[in-house]
Amino acid sequence: MRAGALRQLLTIQRKVQVGTSALNEPNMVWQDWLVDIFCEVTVRRGREHFDVQTKQRFSEDVWLFRVRYDEIVGLDPTMQILHADMKFDIRSPRPDAQFGRDCVIECTVQNALLGAAPLSISITELISDGVVGQPYGGFTITANGGQAPYSFIEESGSLPPGLFLDSSTGAVAGTPASAGEFSVDIQVNDAAGAHAALPAFLITVTT
Repeated sequence: MRAGALRQLLTIQRKVQVGTSALNEPNMVWQDWLVDIFCEVTVRRGREHFDVQTKQRFSEDVWLFRVRYDEIVGLDPTMQILHADMKFDIRSPRPDAQFGRDCVIECTVQNALLGAAPLSISITELISDGVVGQPYGGFTITANGGQAPYSFIEESGSLPPGLFLDSSTGAVAGTPASAGEFSVDIQVNDAAGAHAALPAFLITVTT
């Protein structure tokens, strides 16, 4: 990386499977892979397009993240980048011809709509198993887009007894009181009345 270049931070996430759903389908969540990697950021302006179905314009600006090659060995296009409160799809990582030790990661902003992004809901942490009578490790549901504040809602009785969902933060915590496999259904509403839901996922509690 060039001496004196503006050094910003990015995080790289990868998808991992966390159990299966009630329909025996894999639950995939985003998990941090590399955190706080220094980078130099440039943007190559692209064209604007109009989506006839959604009646919204979107941009295909290309973001270039220059990083040290040896810091991101193993990166592939199935991963995503987090930077400046935005999420990026990876088009391709390529060697930097001018600075031999660097790598340029070519990306586009996810759902790069001009205007507010639609409400979405996700889990970016591993969902651990619980043990009866022991404090649960917990995880947090994340909402993006839409209009804050958000309200998280659990379908009544879907969480294991003893675990609770914080309706304002999306955090799940508590102490499991009963063993078993529990199919969990969590949703979110935003201030404008928009709604998004997670696919059902399992939490296992043992004795």
